[in-house]
Amino acid sequence: MFPNSNIAMLRLRKSRAQWLFAAMVFMALLPGAPAVQALPVTGLYEETIAVNNQSEQERQRAYRQAFQQVLVKVTGETRWLEHPAIIDALRMSASYVSEVSYRSGPEGGALSVQFDQALLDDLLNRENIPVWDNNRASILLWLTLQSADGRRVALGSGSEHELIVQSQAFADRRAVPVLLPLLDLTDRRLVTREEGWSLDSESLQSAAQRYGADSILAGRILETPDGQWVGLWRIMFRDRNETFDHLDSVDSDYMTVPLDRLTSMLANYFGLVLSEFEQRDSVRVEISGINNMQSHRQVVDYLSSLSVVEQVSLTALRPGTIELRLDLAGTRQMLSEFISLGRDLQPGNFEPGEPLPQVLNFRWTR
Repeated sequence: MFPNSNIAMLRLRKSRAQWLFAAMVFMALLPGAPAVQALPVTGLYEETIAVNNQSEQERQRAYRQAFQQVLVKVTGETRWLEHPAIIDALRMSASYVSEVSYRSGPEGGALSVQFDQALLDDLLNRENIPVWDNNRASILLWLTLQSADGRRVALGSGSEHELIVQSQAFADRRAVPVLLPLLDLTDRRLVTREEGWSLDSESLQSAAQRYGADSILAGRILETPDGQWVGLWRIMFRDRNETFDHLDSVDSDYMTVPLDRLTSMLANYFGLVLSEFEQRDSVRVEISGINNMQSHRQVVDYLSSLSVVEQVSLTALRPGTIELRLDLAGTRQMLSEFISLGRDLQPGNFEPGEPLPQVLNFRWTR
């Protein structure tokens, strides 16, 4: 488990990504597959905005809108849009753009905007605004809906419902790994309809273990005859277990509020500010399961992408195993916690949260 006092002091400088919303549930249930937890995400520094034409005025509007959406993705929290330095930067959003492309389609045009990561990171670093690492904690979303006629139903990956559509849109918009249950026989045994409606913590945690989820957002939602959604929500993350109410009309984007609440919690917990973190460390790691140059390159790229890792150096190469020296922007304990969020490196001689040996052993499983 992350030490909160340390996490608040670190900051992301690199972001390489790979993320698909739908694939996560599928991968979690493949026979023999490891539990899916945090996965890297893509597109943190880019956004596509619909435009009416190719005029300069429309282009500048698209830059500002894309800049706002990228800042929310990178920081994980909408509150930073109110920061004075961010408000000033928004007026000069074009100066942060590194690449632009325009495409037209049957429904109109769209501008794809790529922002310069180094410039944006420097801005956030100067203002001590934390950035959420590209390895993001996953959310298991468990919804139980009671319709106006009194029928209750659980919503999952196969459900064609507006609440699921909203959830998928949020996951895509905010680059958050959201898991939807399959609601197969195993799920229905782990969480009965009654347990889902009562937001039973124990059964929901059992489901989270099945999907390898790092956090849980469970809601019971009543659709009233007068067009309201009345929901009681439960968030479970680490040692936190809290409930809250949320009411809105069925015409609203109802899922944004509960998903944003948990997303902000995760971003606040894992947000990194390297400039404020003075402790530096280095560590030797031995990694088995390296059978060819491709896996060698993949493991080095993976470790380099972690924000807590400043430099990766090869120290020894043996059949099936490599030994690396990692220069860190934080502590060895933080390194073990960041790696534990993913599924590619499995610890061999320690468990996350335990005292660490001099040399850390891992097995590469990708």
